Amino acid sequence: MRPLLDIVDLDIAIAGRPVLRGLSLSVAPGETVALIGESGSGKSMTAAAVMGLLPPGARIAARSRLSFDGRPLSPGDDAAMRPLRGRAMSMVFQDPMSCLNPFMTIAGQIDEALQRLGAGGRRQRHVRILQLLALVELADPAAMARRYPHELSGGQQQRVMLAMALAAEPRLLIADEPTSALDATVQAEILKLLKSLQQRLGSALLFITHDLAAAAALAHRIVVMQAGRAVEDGPAATVLDQPRETYTRQLVATRRMLAAPPPAHAGRRAAEPVLRIDGLVHDYPARRLFGRPFRSLDGVSLAIAPGETLGILGESGSGKSTLARIAAGLLRPGAGEVTLFGMPIAGTVRLDRALRRRCQIIFQNPYGALNPRLSVEAAMREPLHLLGLSGGGDRARIEAALADVGLGGEHLARYPHQLSGGQRQRVCIARALLSEPELLICDEIVSALDATVQMQVVALLKTLQARRGFAMMFVGHDIEIVRWVSDRIAVMHHGRIVEDGPAAAIVAAPRAPYTQKLMAAMPGPIGRAAGAHRSAAPSAVPAPVA
Repeated sequence: MRPLLDIVDLDIAIAGRPVLRGLSLSVAPGETVALIGESGSGKSMTAAAVMGLLPPGARIAARSRLSFDGRPLSPGDDAAMRPLRGRAMSMVFQDPMSCLNPFMTIAGQIDEALQRLGAGGRRQRHVRILQLLALVELADPAAMARRYPHELSGGQQQRVMLAMALAAEPRLLIADEPTSALDATVQAEILKLLKSLQQRLGSALLFITHDLAAAAALAHRIVVMQAGRAVEDGPAATVLDQPRETYTRQLVATRRMLAAPPPAHAGRRAAEPVLRIDGLVHDYPARRLFGRPFRSLDGVSLAIAPGETLGILGESGSGKSTLARIAAGLLRPGAGEVTLFGMPIAGTVRLDRALRRRCQIIFQNPYGALNPRLSVEAAMREPLHLLGLSGGGDRARIEAALADVGLGGEHLARYPHQLSGGQRQRVCIARALLSEPELLICDEIVSALDATVQMQVVALLKTLQARRGFAMMFVGHDIEIVRWVSDRIAVMHHGRIVEDGPAAAIVAAPRAPYTQKLMAAMPGPIGRAAGAHRSAAPSAVPAPVA
C-alpha cells in the first residue's frame, strides 16, 4: 500500500543549528503512527514541516523529500501548502486556549473555518457547526456554540479544536501533544475520542507525544525520536516488548518502574506528626464586584508523620497547591488549624528562621524558581544567608549538596539557562536540602520535566529521604508518580479530601467515586510482557540524560 504521508531523509536547520537529521517515516491510510520523544527531540518540528508551518529561518536540505498521497510537498511554499492545510490534512495543537480567539464564540470560530472551506451558506454552516460539536461528543452543542473559550474547560477546548480540525474530514490528522496540558481523566477521554473518531472517519493519525502509555493506547506503529533522529521505528507491540535502542529501553523501563512502587514504611503514624492540619478553609477573593469568593479549600484535615511521604493527588483546581503553600507558611488560611512541629502557624504572617530551616518547599517550575541573573553557586548561597546558616566552609557545603543530587563542581559557575530542566530541578532540591529540613514540600516538581527525567528526580528524592529521614508532602496530578513516591495518598477534589489511605490501597481498591474515576484513567500496562513487571521490583533507575 502506498503511504499517505512519506518523509525521506528530512534535514532541517534553524540559524545553522540542526534540529532534524535524516528523519524518515511514513504513515499509511487509516494508520496511527505515534511519534515519541522528549522535549527538543524534533517531534513538533516534524509536524510543522508536514503542515508547511516552519518558523522563520528554518532551512530544509535539498536532498530531503516529503510527499502526500504520492505528490511532493513543498513546506517552504505557503501558496502550495495552503490548499492542503485544513482540507486534506489538519492539525490539533498542544494548548487549545492559545489557539482559540478569546473574543469570538465557539460557533464564530468554527464558522470562520467553514467559510474558508466554502462550506455553503450561513444556515448550512450553522447545521454543520452543531454536527461537528456533536461529533466530538460535546453535550448540548447549541449551548456550547454560544460560549466563549474562557467558559470551557481544558478538555472542552481541546474538543472544539478537534471539531475545527475535522471540519473538512481530512485524510491525515496530526495531533501535537493534544493531551499533555490536560488532567488524567480528561486525557483518557480525549484519547478515547481520538481513537473513536479515527475509526469512524478512516483518517490517518500522526500522534505526537512524550507519553509512552498514550502511544501504546493508540498507535499501530511507534517512531522514537532523540536529538532530531528517528532511533527506532516498528510495530507498537515490538517497540514496547523488544526495544532495540538504549534510549527506547530507558523509556520503557521508566514506564514499568512506575508500576512497581517501593514498599511502604510501616509504623510511622504512631509518632508525633511534623505537620497537622485540621478543618482548613481558604477563600480567594471574588474576581468581580459583588461576586462570591472562590473557596479553594473546604474543611481539609491531614497529618504527616516523621519520615513519611504523603502524596496529595488531584486534578487542576482541586486546591493542591494552595494546601502546599499554606503548609509551608506562605499563605494564611481563612479558618482551621495548621500545626508545624508542634507550633500553631495558621495566624502567622511569616515563619521564623527556626521553622523555615525545618520546613522547605520546592516549586513546579525550576526556571521560575531560580534567579536568571545568579549563578548556581550564588543561588545556593542565598538560603544559607537568609536562614542564618552562612559561615566558614559554605563552598564545601554547597559542593556536597550538589554532589548529593548528582551534579558536580563544574555546575557552580553556570546560570539557569545553561542547565537542562532536570538539572535546574536538581539545583532546587539541593538548595532546599541545605538547611537539612525535617519536612520537604514538593509542589508538582516533576510536571514540567520529560518522562525519564521525572523518574530520575523522584528516585533521587526517595534515596535522599532514606538517607536523611525527612518527611515529604508530594503534590502531583500524575497518578503513577504519586503512587510510586508515596506511603499514603490523600485524594483532593474541589477543595476537599475525598479519600485518604495507604498508597497501594488507594490505587488498588478506591472507595470514593471520584477516586475510582481517577484510577480508571490511569494508563494500563505497556507491551505484552508488562504484566510481569507489575509485581517485580525495579532493577535500576534510568541513568541521567544529558
